[in-house]
Amino acid sequence: MPIVNEKTILKGQIRLYLQRPVEPEHMSWTEIGKILHDISFEIVLGLNHAITECHLFERDRSRHWRETGENLPQNSVYSRIYAETREIMKTAASGMASTIVRTAVTRYRNSSKDIRSFRQSVPSYRLGHPILLREGGGETKIWSDGGLYFFRAAFQNRNYSPTRIAFLLDTFKLAKSRKVILDQIISGGYKLGACQVAQDSRKRWFVRIVYGFPKTESKPDSTVCIGVNLGLSFPFCCAVNNGFRKLQCNEAMIIKNFRRQIVKRKSVFQSSLKYSTRAGHGRTKALAPMKKLIEKERNFRATKYHQYTSRIIDFAISNNAGVIQVEKLDNVIEGPKKILKDWAVSDFYQKLKYKAQHAGIEVREIGASSAYLQCSECGNVNEAESSDQSDFRCSTCSYEAHIDYNTARNIARIRSG
Repeated sequence: MPIVNEKTILKGQIRLYLQRPVEPEHMSWTEIGKILHDISFEIVLGLNHAITECHLFERDRSRHWRETGENLPQNSVYSRIYAETREIMKTAASGMASTIVRTAVTRYRNSSKDIRSFRQSVPSYRLGHPILLREGGGETKIWSDGGLYFFRAAFQNRNYSPTRIAFLLDTFKLAKSRKVILDQIISGGYKLGACQVAQDSRKRWFVRIVYGFPKTESKPDSTVCIGVNLGLSFPFCCAVNNGFRKLQCNEAMIIKNFRRQIVKRKSVFQSSLKYSTRAGHGRTKALAPMKKLIEKERNFRATKYHQYTSRIIDFAISNNAGVIQVEKLDNVIEGPKKILKDWAVSDFYQKLKYKAQHAGIEVREIGASSAYLQCSECGNVNEAESSDQSDFRCSTCSYEAHIDYNTARNIARIRSG
């Protein structure tokens, strides 16, 4: 039976586009957009002021320590920085100032060691920074009506109108699991955190909804292990160590065709750019299509890796597995040609470990360089790999299976040292 630990709070986030403003009704997107731009500009000013004041205080504190051997009190300084930040942010909601100061102070503290050793300059914030909304206080709210979801937050202080702005969220293509999370936030099962409102590269406004939820401490069976093989024929194949259940991905052709199209388009573009004499901003404009191709490939890969790792975690949970074993990253890179090889496999591992941690499952990287040559039935290691890359046939017991599934079974049964 799962045990809910109220003390351990995990955090997640959902990114949703703001379809249109609904409150106040008389204001258009143009007017609302100007308000959001002005607040974003004030936030950048506040962040840069706060982090600069932190650096100046740190410098004065070090000097005072060298001269007197005593530390300067910090509380009065942070109160002064907060008051000055509120003066700079004239139109923004008053609750944002505390979030701004806390963000700047945290970032400076995390970088202070490198700053003192001259390995890093004082951090700064650029224009277009997300609008940091205050956590709690009832200023931020999400609700649903007739199957539609809405988001409201306090953006301006009481001296300016409107103080609160509500938007209709774009949830038309949102997955059902994401809508369940929104319903949990609305019902109070999940706690709404410090959300952010920002613009993407296409100037579309979106909200990053941050939420917290109590960690569910399930007790999966640590003796049940899932072996994950990044296959030669399948992007991935999973097997259990105590049976014949398996999970395999049949999207090899989708990935190959997509990568082939990207390579072809890059080649055509590079050929057209070879004799280009543009420089400066002209060259930046000429390289824009290449950047879009790179971003498209990165987004496609990230989407697929999220889907694949989620399927692996669901497979492990359905089998009550407490351990997931994968081949060491170095072995994957240096080993036989795999579908996902040379496609940022480390990102796949990172997403898998992150999601497994939330599910309470341990992920182990093991040495399995000969797993694709070993028979998962009798344990015999064949001298040479099968001539047919998709089939495995043991020369001792005549066991036959797909080579990716046979490898996954071996990975699941290897005991980590």
